[in-house]
Formats: sequence, C-alpha cells, structure tokens
Amino acid sequence: MFKINYQLKKPQEIEPWGEIENVLHWFGLTDSLLWIDVGDSVIYEHSEEAMKEFGIPIKYNDYQLSRFLEDFSDILPYVSESLPEFLYNSVETFSENIRKWNLQYVEKSDEEYDYFFDVLYEPLDKWFYERTFDSGHLIGGPLIGCFRCGDNIKIYWESDYSLKDGSSIWKNPKGLYEMKYNDFVSEVSRFFESFACDMDKQVADVQKNGIKGVFVDIDRLGKENESRKEIFAEKVETLYSEKETNTDWSQVKHLYDKMIMEI
Repeated sequence: MFKINYQLKKPQEIEPWGEIENVLHWFGLTDSLLWIDVGDSVIYEHSEEAMKEFGIPIKYNDYQLSRFLEDFSDILPYVSESLPEFLYNSVETFSENIRKWNLQYVEKSDEEYDYFFDVLYEPLDKWFYERTFDSGHLIGGPLIGCFRCGDNIKIYWESDYSLKDGSSIWKNPKGLYEMKYNDFVSEVSRFFESFACDMDKQVADVQKNGIKGVFVDIDRLGKENESRKEIFAEKVETLYSEKETNTDWSQVKHLYDKMIMEI
C-alpha cells in the first residue's frame, strides 16, 4: 500500500505568518496535515515520545503542503529514469556506505580531499541525491527517495534525529518499500489531482468570503494557483515516459566498486 494523505486546513483556521503581519498568500493557504502510508509503515508520523517532549498535539506532519509538493515534484523527472540493477539493489545501504567512504578521506590533505570529492565522491552520489529530498524544513525531517528499476520502484526513507532519551522523533524513522512503478505513478497522479481540486476550492472560498482581519491579494492568489498547478502537472507528467539519460553508468559502476573495496 502506498498512499499520500493530507488534510488541508480551512482558510479561517490558518494563521497569517511572515514578515508582514495579517497577510496570507497561496503558500500559506496550503497549511495541512501530511502523512504517507508505505506498506505497514507511515512516513511523517511522530512518535509518542516526540509528541510528549515537544508538546505536539497532532501526530502527523503539520506544515504547508506546498513545501512537500515542491521538494517531491523536483525529483520526479529523475525518478522516471530507470537505474542499473546494481544501484537499485544498493539503495538501502548506499547513504551509509558513502558516508563511511567520505570519512576515510576527510582527514587527508586539502588537495587530496578536493580530488576525492570532485572526481570520486560527487560523481558517484549524484544519482542518489537527484532522487531524494531532505524535508529540511522539519525538525529531524526524514530523507526520502524514490528509485526506479524497470517495472519496480523502491521508496526509501531515513532520519537519524534522536530525542533526549535516544528515541526517534518519528514512529517509523527508517524503511524501504518496493512496489510496481505503474502503481506509484497512479498514486502520485491521484494525489496531485486531489490537491489541485482542493486548492481550487480553497482559493474560491477566499475569493468569495475573504478572511476576517487578513489581507489577501485576490487577483494574485488566483493567478498563482493556476501557475502552481501547471508547474506541478508538468513534473508529474514526466513520470509517464522514461527519462533519457546522459549518465555514464560504467563510470558510476567503477566508482561504486572502488568505494565498496575501500570501505
């Protein structure tokens, strides 16, 4: 099971924020709860320990949904590109392995480390980080990646953020889930279409009723809503055809084998 769940707040429930008081823009109107079902796990669900430590009354990610949409949609053109099998099989261990490799060089001279980083490290980790986003706007936000190989795709996530008692801020801090690529595409499309429909209603509500005590640029709001929908739709559309690559996978394989040998 893979499902992206969200619950938009009503315009009247959203508090204005930013440098200018009592002003609300399109981004602010996407204020929402977010959680993602992946198999038997849930991404963006806080642990009970975190809810107690931070006094969080709601267990899911509580933030502007547009932040997730922007980060997630940016990786979609890369997600459509099928990976070589050796990389696909390394998804779960790659970030830890390349961290270990980096540690072996970080104490060397600046010249040696610059060579390592520019010629070895960066060309190797590019494929991984093109397909991941870090949820950096959240405390302990998980790194989330989507990796396709032919008809299948793996969803990988990890967060190493620890609370005072050593436990995780998330109920499921790390995991790997494999599914059919076509099912992934169908769910991403459903999620986007649902969000676009709900934001049309959100914007129409504000255009008709306003928000008491809050200034909203109605004309700009409508234009930005249409623009955002077009941008996100273009990114989702890339999933329906495999991206042509100019990556030298033989070079990546050489660097990967070198890393495994040296660690």
